[in-house]
Amino acid sequence: VASIAMAVEDGPAVEMQVESTAAAPAPLDVRALLAASVESKAAAGRPSVAVDKEDVLSYDLGHLSAFDPSPIDEVAFKASGEEYLLQQARDNVQLLANKLYELLKEQPQKSVIMLPKPLSILPREKPLPKPRPLTRWEKFAQEKGIVKKKRSKMVWDEQMQQWAPRYGYGRANNPNDREKDWLVEVKPGDDPNVDPFETKAEARRERLNKQKRQEERNRLEAAHAAGLTSRGAGAGMGKVSGLSSASDRKSYLNQAIAATQLSTASVGRFDKRLEHEPSKGRGKRQQYASATDQQHLKADKERATSVVSRMFPEGAMAKSAAISADKAEKVARLAEESSNRQKKLAKNAAKTKKVAPSKAAPSKAAKPSLGAKASAKGGRKPGAGVKKGKPKTSIKRGKK
Repeated sequence: VASIAMAVEDGPAVEMQVESTAAAPAPLDVRALLAASVESKAAAGRPSVAVDKEDVLSYDLGHLSAFDPSPIDEVAFKASGEEYLLQQARDNVQLLANKLYELLKEQPQKSVIMLPKPLSILPREKPLPKPRPLTRWEKFAQEKGIVKKKRSKMVWDEQMQQWAPRYGYGRANNPNDREKDWLVEVKPGDDPNVDPFETKAEARRERLNKQKRQEERNRLEAAHAAGLTSRGAGAGMGKVSGLSSASDRKSYLNQAIAATQLSTASVGRFDKRLEHEPSKGRGKRQQYASATDQQHLKADKERATSVVSRMFPEGAMAKSAAISADKAEKVARLAEESSNRQKKLAKNAAKTKKVAPSKAAPSKAAKPSLGAKASAKGGRKPGAGVKKGKPKTSIKRGKK
């Protein structure tokens, strides 16, 4: 409501109340708001989403990449250096982000940007995987032209006259079903004391074990052909590639079995031996040369001489002769010391026998003892320096 004063012709001014409708709001100008925001951020010193640069980039949004073909400004690069490159990289990344947000406008879901298909084809990092080697059965089927056909799960059972599963519980034509195969014909020449049902069960177990062994053999052969061992891909490529003959493969498998038999914590002592598993080979003990046998001593001397000749090729004979002379000198010195030691022991033993203990006084006609001679020379009475009992003797022992 607006109060308007109107001047009526030939009359006083009359004040009137006029009811007017409010004006419609002006439409929101997004561009103006963005421009104002850009100006405010530019004034604050922050980079803007609007790049002041001609967009000449080639985009590959599928790989989130962009390529700038424009040359580098040499003047600007010499003036600022790395800052110029950082500024160019920042502008290019901003242009790439603007392109991604343009994709977001065209998509119904605004929370996820769906990238288009890549334009450029990148090379592989890894080489192409090698084809899986064919097993023995696959090679045979390929040579004979055998094509695997998918068979139905249900088959007709002739004895029960109904459809039954081909495999699993209640399968058709099951030879181990006692209800169906409750009677076994005994042919002429068969042992009547042997249980035919147990014989059939034993034959079936043997077939299953043989099938498992063949599967394991085929798996190992395929792994060897592909260059795979227990240590991973590529291990032993040079050795496995040379296993062309059956004897080489058998020898390699025997070595692998021998290694696995001793790979447990008990060195295979408490492991259960499987059927058809080869016995564990006992290692040979190391044989040491004897220290008294002349042949071993001669061989040892020859080895030492050969080592000396390799170390000193010029004076090998002189060195070996010097070593023999030193050894002979040492042996002679030890023999001389042993001989001197034996002589000393014999001499001391003879002196001990001459000094005999006696309680009675020695007679005038008797020969004076050693103690009496020593006392007579020193001016002492006979028997004064001799104690009763067995005299002590001092024996000096030489070094052994």
